[in-house]
Amino acid sequence: MHKNRTINTALIGYGYWGKNLLRNISENPLTGEIFLLDTNIEKFEKAQSLYKTIKVIDSIDEICQNASIESVVVATPTEKHFEHTKKLLLAGKHVLVEKPITTSSTQAKELMEIAASNNLTLMVDHIFLYNPAVLKLRDLIADNIKFGNLTYIDSTRVNLGIYQQDTNVLWDLACHDVSIVNFLTKEKPDKVRAIGRLNSIHNIEDIVYIFLFYKSGLMVQINSSWASPVKMRKMIIGGNKQMIIYDDIEPTNKLVVYDYEVNTEVLNDKSKLTDYRLGNISIPKYLPEEALKNVIQAFYHSIITGTPPLANGSNALDVVTILECANESLMNNGTLIQIN
Repeated sequence: MHKNRTINTALIGYGYWGKNLLRNISENPLTGEIFLLDTNIEKFEKAQSLYKTIKVIDSIDEICQNASIESVVVATPTEKHFEHTKKLLLAGKHVLVEKPITTSSTQAKELMEIAASNNLTLMVDHIFLYNPAVLKLRDLIADNIKFGNLTYIDSTRVNLGIYQQDTNVLWDLACHDVSIVNFLTKEKPDKVRAIGRLNSIHNIEDIVYIFLFYKSGLMVQINSSWASPVKMRKMIIGGNKQMIIYDDIEPTNKLVVYDYEVNTEVLNDKSKLTDYRLGNISIPKYLPEEALKNVIQAFYHSIITGTPPLANGSNALDVVTILECANESLMNNGTLIQIN
């Protein structure tokens, strides 16, 4: 990092996630002046009471015209992401936007092209790519000698949720799981199927099951729900030598590795009885850190060095393309959709 280099940053939106973003922006030593835009006066006054040095900004146009503002973090509703991000990129600002970047692959491509043609950082807050447990999980899966070949991933992300006004549960929750799966695997799915339930009160899908199919034979199931009485954030990752449970709710041992062996016994009637026998169980070590802290640091690092961040526009486009096809399947009663 360059010595004495600071980056003036504007945050648009001080809602549920905006509060976490502002805390991490303010704590980062590379942050210079902080500007906040939120139409809710009450929220803004709350932010000012916590962070005395933040400056008022009244509109996106004002951010665009302010040459001292180098980077902008967009934490607005999903339906506004494309409009806001495009405007900021065209004004020469580096942008970190909440997930999903948009709900349209066409729009995501356009934003990527604008960022690339202007040598700007476009980063998406796919926070789990900066989660130490997920980074360790990727290393464990990559160890072909111990883990073997990846055969399946079963992911559950459910809670008694906050219903979004502009997106269904697929875009809100499954977005995380797809970004993690893409990060863990060396291949992208070629087909997808999704089924779900339309909540009659909110008129939006609040339970969705996504099935991803790969040419290698890998199968991935993702269960997303806003209608669960308990909060679960769990993945079971299967290899042909080990299985790993990643439980993000678990306060300490988020990763547990199970060795196993397969035994096949031929019975008298020549049928086969196969059973799985567990061997050693281990808990891998890794350094715990707040993922969002790492996101902000990676954003600044990209601005200063010009190095694309891990969660860049291309990564975000892959996620949007898969979810777009999954949503098409969902709207067509679970039709199998080819992913281009």
